[in-house]
Amino acid sequence: MQNNKKLILALAAIAAAILVMVGIYRSFGPQTSAGSKSYTLEVMDDLEEVKNYSGTTDAEVLKDLLDELAAQGDFSYEAEDGEYGTYILSVNGVTADYSQDGAYWAIYVNGEYGQYGADSQPVEDGDAFRLVYEK
Repeated sequence: MQNNKKLILALAAIAAAILVMVGIYRSFGPQTSAGSKSYTLEVMDDLEEVKNYSGTTDAEVLKDLLDELAAQGDFSYEAEDGEYGTYILSVNGVTADYSQDGAYWAIYVNGEYGQYGADSQPVEDGDAFRLVYEK
């Protein structure tokens, strides 16, 4: 009987901790906004060649914006979902293989190194994104 009470109390404490963590993430995590927004996207590949894109979008996160660009035909990318979110594998045919040579596609937002993956990086009006091949 005593062990059951301890087990129930432990499970209740864990559930409460999870609820608190979810609440903190929702309060302080990335916030998206709906509606039309202007953006720019610069892509710098492994040869430091730059390609620029700009336009307007209703996308709330960067992955949706990249999907829109890919559907237009002048931009392509491949990504995979992992435990830390969407990881960009290739952009415009240039693949970054971290396991081979430490290369990856970095995300910059308004000149700052991105803090979120492509699937959770909010898109705000006037954002300037950069995808940069880095080692």
